[in-house]
Amino acid sequence: MGGSYSQEDYLRSAFDIYGDVLRYEPCFLPDIGIDESLLKYSGSDSNAALQAFSNEMINTVPGYVHSLGSAFGALTSVPNAVGLGALVISMIIEIAVKTSAQTSDDTYSLLRRVFGEEKASSVRDKMSEFLKRHEIYMNNDQRLREELRRLEHQLSDHLTALRNSLKLDGQMRSRGFKIWVNGAAFHVQMLIHEARLDIQDVQTSKPASDYVKEIKAAIDVYLRYLDHLLEKYKTYKINSDEFSCGTLFFCMNLENICKMYNNEIEGCSIKVHGIPPEPCSYGKEVMAAFMDIVYSNYEPIKGLKSYFSNIKNNLNSLIRERGSFTVPSAAG
Repeated sequence: MGGSYSQEDYLRSAFDIYGDVLRYEPCFLPDIGIDESLLKYSGSDSNAALQAFSNEMINTVPGYVHSLGSAFGALTSVPNAVGLGALVISMIIEIAVKTSAQTSDDTYSLLRRVFGEEKASSVRDKMSEFLKRHEIYMNNDQRLREELRRLEHQLSDHLTALRNSLKLDGQMRSRGFKIWVNGAAFHVQMLIHEARLDIQDVQTSKPASDYVKEIKAAIDVYLRYLDHLLEKYKTYKINSDEFSCGTLFFCMNLENICKMYNNEIEGCSIKVHGIPPEPCSYGKEVMAAFMDIVYSNYEPIKGLKSYFSNIKNNLNSLIRERGSFTVPSAAG
């Protein structure tokens, strides 16, 4: 099938479905974007974003200041509260808010959003371990640098293994791809933060330009891998999601009951209308057109490559970014 319709015909049918998905069933939109916390604290305004978040909590959460003071102990000012440092402090704030609300959940929200119910993930283990180590050594630059160097090497190894699994071993899934994307973004932030700490050390003889070159090279590798994985993922979704109208009798007699199914998410389906070419008769062609539209229009996917490219273009300023976080006090 498919010879009697043009690509424009398939796109017209797919655009109609895309509009319905946006309005009624966003479960069909791939959840593979970079997490909101990584986006928020990756730019040159990360320190300001952190301070705004803390001020919001001061104004809205009773007991927040006391809980945060307990979390930071004797510290009144936290250094290197930019980029990954700001992200870690924001997570400590989250836990302080949960403590104020007397909840027992001490899971970082970033990890929960990225990894979901994934039970075994070496990428999560390394990210979680770094977040813990950063919290322990946030006032000890030398030890923090050692932990950064050790754990970024380990995270890089695990990201390579995950990429190979997704690309070469037939293990492509939305959750796995999302973990790789966010792990790669986190790894780049680790490299940037390590460079920040290194160039502040008066004993470091390595020029800042060398760090920039190295991090740019790493981002170029990730961009190349991302291109390959995006194509692999598109093929996976074209073949795993489907259109169906039930029995042959219904397909032949009641075309308007054709439904689209996301086979990764239980209960994710939507009724599609019979704009020719009918999706239940030309499923693969219409699904391919639908994924082309998603890739071209859906911001979390459109923004994947631009996230890495923007960081690459701003590395000189990012590794020189400075800022501290003043721990709010009841007296203040």
